Amino acid sequence: MPAKWNRILVIYYHGYSEAPAHFDKSKPDPIGSGFASAGFAVAQSGYSTTGWAMEQAMADTEALRQHFLAHYGQPSETYVTGHSMGGILTAATIESYPNRYNGALALCGLLEPTTWAMDRAGAMLAAFHFYYPGLIPGPAHIPASVRFDGKMVDTVRAALGSNPKGHAEMLALGHFKNDNDLASGIVFSSYVERDLEQKIGATVLNNANFIYAGGPDDNALNDGVRRYTASTAALDYLKTWYTPTGVLDRPMLAVHTTYDPIIPAETVSLYADQVLRAGSSRFFVQQYVKADGHCNINGEQTLTAMQELLTWVHSGKKPSPGQVPTQTPKP
Repeated sequence: MPAKWNRILVIYYHGYSEAPAHFDKSKPDPIGSGFASAGFAVAQSGYSTTGWAMEQAMADTEALRQHFLAHYGQPSETYVTGHSMGGILTAATIESYPNRYNGALALCGLLEPTTWAMDRAGAMLAAFHFYYPGLIPGPAHIPASVRFDGKMVDTVRAALGSNPKGHAEMLALGHFKNDNDLASGIVFSSYVERDLEQKIGATVLNNANFIYAGGPDDNALNDGVRRYTASTAALDYLKTWYTPTGVLDRPMLAVHTTYDPIIPAETVSLYADQVLRAGSSRFFVQQYVKADGHCNINGEQTLTAMQELLTWVHSGKKPSPGQVPTQTPKP
């Protein structure tokens, strides 16, 4: 809670995490501290499970919101925001429960259907194992004992040059700017694949109908890569948790970096199209920050985006699409 509360509550969803979230009062979270310094009350759940926690996070966070109301009273306004997986949680929340919130701020969010995102990641993994067989476990049925850590990233990065054709193809397929982003992306996607397979009980790898394109070795890759088909149970789970509808009744501002090696910025246009087809374009704006990296949106840019959202809610005037302004607007 801030020293002087402006009576606005910000509900925050954190992103995908391999480890349980812990809160240390002696080391305030920079995101919460940034909002609190501007007068906002901030509530964040650690979720009751790690990894892909869409199902649990929404219920846990609503319980936290109710806890806040019981202890601090009804705020004048409530907003929902989050990074990465927290971005799609933000979209899911404002789509599903618009009466609980005044607006939404999705930061570096996975705003495309989860099935599409996992298909893309799985296709990358299958391609990597085609070019570098046996280098790391996977792509499917990865044992729980396998550690996905910095050492594995180093292993992947060190091996890339051993197959020049594969190296060039993998960089092109993922639009990666450097080897570190490629190696980190492969290791992260491997962890997510194992996490979802363990949660669902079936692999989510699904490149059976995927045509590899954009690299110098596409034909050989399409001919030789192993094809996987996800189970119906896996696809049903991913479609439920979550496929954005694009149906909005409250303002939603989405902010993304211009280069994101984990969630490519261009995927957000899929959500804009979904919003258009749902007839909700008056409630959606997409902006960007000029930065490289996943969720590399600084505190000042985050507060500026939140103030833009407040101004939109209060005045009814949509912010302009494009770059997040360098001057913070007044709500």
